[in-house]
Order: sequence, then structure tokens, then C-alpha cells
Amino acid sequence: MNTRVIHYDDLPQGGFAGIIERKMVLNPELWPNAKDRMDISHGLGDFIYLALGQFLPNDGAPLHPHNDVDIVSVVFNGSVGHKGTLGDGTSIHAPEVQVQRAGTGMQHAEFNLNDTPADIAQIWFKPPKVGLDPAYKNFKLSKDELTTVLGGKNGSFDSNMTCEVGYLNPGKEISLDIPFVVLITQGNGTANGISVTKGDLIEGKALKFTAGADLGLVIIHENKKN
Repeated sequence: MNTRVIHYDDLPQGGFAGIIERKMVLNPELWPNAKDRMDISHGLGDFIYLALGQFLPNDGAPLHPHNDVDIVSVVFNGSVGHKGTLGDGTSIHAPEVQVQRAGTGMQHAEFNLNDTPADIAQIWFKPPKVGLDPAYKNFKLSKDELTTVLGGKNGSFDSNMTCEVGYLNPGKEISLDIPFVVLITQGNGTANGISVTKGDLIEGKALKFTAGADLGLVIIHENKKN
């Protein structure tokens, strides 16, 4: 099924301020230097960026701006605080997701609330149109369940893409007959017959996935209404 697996540990480590990360997805239209990089994914549709890494203890990113981008922040270990023009004092406690619609423009700072590292994936999408009103939404995650955090279901923002995040019990199966990207945030599983584990990014034309032990994952694909 033209399946490709990108391993977190095979990518160069980078980051900024109080964040250590490895960029696993870069859309070459927005990051031209990524065009010739074969070690990363170039995204899918309006899915344009993914970085996986950590907020260092009691550290993070200072106030910075965004506009016309939908930002999905998945905190799967630890707690991350948020403040900025969309509101101060909001905290994301694992397992939880915050989705920010930057729209016409917003500024925010993100920071680790604890003395231990906070594990996070940050995922960017083009919005369905430019000039939308800035807003954000938080989603709590449950065991043996995938929660739609972008794509118009479960109270999520409308999008040309669907982004689901959650945890599945061993043996649970997922099938998709469209192009996809999957990020394994914890545990392991089998994707199209290939064993995958924490830190792996999988992409392909269709998916048959079986959950293994302690599985956490993110699934991204184009919204089927399109």
C-alpha cells in the first residue's frame, strides 16, 4: 500500500527557546528548503507541519504571532500552560489537546508548568479559508477512543482535513481507503503489516492498522466530504 515509516530518532534534533523537537512534516510550498529532503514527510492536503518533542522543565516558547493557520497541540505527558491574545491562564494537562485557530491574527506563549519535561506534538493545518475569527478549543482524551479535534465533528473547527487523537486497546483495528498520515505517540501497533512504535510517522495510500500495547496515536486524512 505504498507505506512509508519515518523514525523520530533518525531525524536531526532542533528546537528553539525552551523546546527540543524534531520536525517530521514540512510542506515545501511553505518551507522551500524541505523540497529535496527525503527523510521527512511533505504533508498531505492542508496538513502542512508536524513537530514532535518536549518542553523543557519550567520553560517553553515566549510570546509569538500566528495568522491563518490551525494549530493542534497534543500534550501526551505533562502539563503545558498557555497565555496570549486568546486568553490567559489556560492549561493543557495530558492527555489533552488544544486547537488554536489563528485566523486574522493572534499571539501566544506556551510553557511547561512542571519540573519534568512535557511531551508534545504540534501539528499545523491551513484553515478552510483565510480571515477567520481567532478562537481556540480544548479536548480531553479517553482510553480506547479516538477524538476528532479538527474536521467539523465533536464540536471541532471545520476543516478540509480530519485530525483524530486518542488511545486504543490492544487488538483494535482501523481501516482507511484514502491517503493518510499516522503519528504514534506511545506504545506500538502494526500498520499495513509493518511493526511501528512510539515516535514513528507512517504515511500511505490506504491503511489497515492493528493496535498493540499501550497505543496512543494521531490520525490525519483529508475530510471525506471533499
